[in-house]
Amino acid sequence: MLDDSILPVALAAVLGLICNIAAPLAAFWAAGKLPRGRLWFHLIAFLVVLLSPLIAMVLSLPDLFPDEEEPPGTRFAFLPLIVEAAIILLLYCLAAGMFLSKSAHSSVASWHGEDRYL
Repeated sequence: MLDDSILPVALAAVLGLICNIAAPLAAFWAAGKLPRGRLWFHLIAFLVVLLSPLIAMVLSLPDLFPDEEEPPGTRFAFLPLIVEAAIILLLYCLAAGMFLSKSAHSSVASWHGEDRYL
């Protein structure tokens, strides 16, 4: 096995867990400071959380020779990171649905408030 990984597996998983919490918190903080760009901050946080398990795996898993196999259970170290990312992404999707629902409701209410008829 070529041991040319950048980070140990445990360190990469822990850093990924920390980044998955820090990215949305930083997005909420930045959105509070600059409200006009709040959706961009949350989009960046969404992408960071989405890509964090993949980046952690790329940085920590070593390259193998073509005839070698990974030790069993190597990728199970990333299971908490994947579960945490899935929960955070689900919450972002629910928040986006609520935002779109509120936007659609206000558009329909303003359209009906102006006495428009077909």
